[in-house]
Amino acid sequence: MKQNEKYFESHDGAKLHLYTWSPNTQPKAVLHIAHGMAEHALRYKVLAEKLTAAGIEVWAADQRGHGKTADLSKNDAGKGGILGHCADSDTFALIVQDIRALVTEIQKTRKNIPVFVFGHSWGSFLTQKFIEDHSQSLDIRGCILSGTRGSGGLQVLAGIPFMTKLAFFLGARKTSVLAKNIADGSYNKPFKPNRTEFDWLSRDEKEVDKYIQDPFCGFLCSVGFYRDLAKGLFSIHRKKNIAKIKQTLPLYIFCGSADPVGEMGKSPAALVQAYRRHGIQDLEFVVYPDARHETLNETNRQEVMANLLAWMQKHI
Repeated sequence: MKQNEKYFESHDGAKLHLYTWSPNTQPKAVLHIAHGMAEHALRYKVLAEKLTAAGIEVWAADQRGHGKTADLSKNDAGKGGILGHCADSDTFALIVQDIRALVTEIQKTRKNIPVFVFGHSWGSFLTQKFIEDHSQSLDIRGCILSGTRGSGGLQVLAGIPFMTKLAFFLGARKTSVLAKNIADGSYNKPFKPNRTEFDWLSRDEKEVDKYIQDPFCGFLCSVGFYRDLAKGLFSIHRKKNIAKIKQTLPLYIFCGSADPVGEMGKSPAALVQAYRRHGIQDLEFVVYPDARHETLNETNRQEVMANLLAWMQKHI
């Protein structure tokens, strides 16, 4: 496997730190990864090793406000954001355009090679919007969603004015423990007594500790981030927006039955039903018993990666 790092200039001039992992031969397909909140693209290197061994190239950028794309000095939000704050407004729209720009670049540089898109957690919400906005116009071979969720209903709707007011009074770039607790403060409760505040990520304690020790993981996100997250979650699950997805787009959705982000498997199951009602036929849904939020870093991760690879190979 060959690893390359560079800065990719996106649609508005933002410079995204991009990793590419390539097989030693001509790739059979390319997978673009949109990582989750408060993490970064390099965490997907193990998955890339598995995929490149099978001839699949992997592209993954540190998204705005994350990893090496963010301004770590916290002095200037710039176009790459600051750590935990992607942009002052329209976060979802900006990053979906980043995904589109990267997919377009893949298609330009890897002509006639199938392209898949993958999103985990927050990245899966962005990927949901990406396929709503662009699956009709871009030639995407398949979409993969990990650690995702469906509609949050009234709870998400109620969060929009609250987070908007909080961002107005505190400033969009400020962090707030209150905002975090409202958005995801309950995730660790099912796993009491807690060893760490991130027990909900995985049953593998070593993986949880690696996350905690990583300076690019687990940081507080801004109130502007949570405001835009609430708006984005409400928008992507509206029936009229789901109806824009290309019905022939193959989908692979997987989660853990003990993932609090997905309400212990209930929310991804509801999303699957919404997609099937829309008319998507080529849809595979896998729930891993007792696995938590990061199934790719779980105790059964070899099984998870093997199943993901098998699904991709079936669709190449």
